[in-house]
Amino acid sequence: MGPLLSTHPVARRHFGGVAALVVSLFCSLLIVLAFVLDFGGAELALLAAVYPMLLSVPAAVVMLRNARIPETFELHEGGLARVRAGVRQAWTWDQVRAIDVTTRGTDLMCAVRFDDDEVISFSGLDTDDSLAIHDALFEHRSDALEHRAKRERRAPIVSVMSGITLAGLGGVGVAAWAFVHVPADEGTTLFGLAMFGVVGCATAVITGILLIAVLLAPRPD
Repeated sequence: MGPLLSTHPVARRHFGGVAALVVSLFCSLLIVLAFVLDFGGAELALLAAVYPMLLSVPAAVVMLRNARIPETFELHEGGLARVRAGVRQAWTWDQVRAIDVTTRGTDLMCAVRFDDDEVISFSGLDTDDSLAIHDALFEHRSDALEHRAKRERRAPIVSVMSGITLAGLGGVGVAAWAFVHVPADEGTTLFGLAMFGVVGCATAVITGILLIAVLLAPRPD
């Protein structure tokens, strides 16, 4: 690897995780209110808040957890190393297989895949002096720009969308079952169940369409 030239600490931002956490807490409050309030059954419509929670809760957990993991890149004369959660991985320049560079506003995003199929990513917003890493990568392996570095992420996306779609259909089924067993004179209760079922149906339709689009989309080479 040669001598150490520089170190580049990573400071992941918490904004996305905090936003997902706020959404999750708000939805939790609505669900609690559905059992506390008494509007003659109309409060059941608040249970529809469970649908956005299916996405916001895991998103908050993952993003906040990742933001707390200490990470530092080491730029060596002969390659690049990463220290993440106390575990050090190092690669020589010859092990760089592919490099993806994209822009987001004024920020430069970079993903690098190595021969062991490990992928690292960094940007100017979260990595100290990331341009030094960019320059070293381009100097030693500019040919790697011709290949795709980012991993295929279709499987987890399909799993999440499938789960939300099934939850929406399950909500419709629960609402339909309750309609059959709720007395006809309890109009307000029926309204709450109807709203819960409508939101469930809309959730299932939207995520179902997105799921089909993801499955039919061409896979990258």
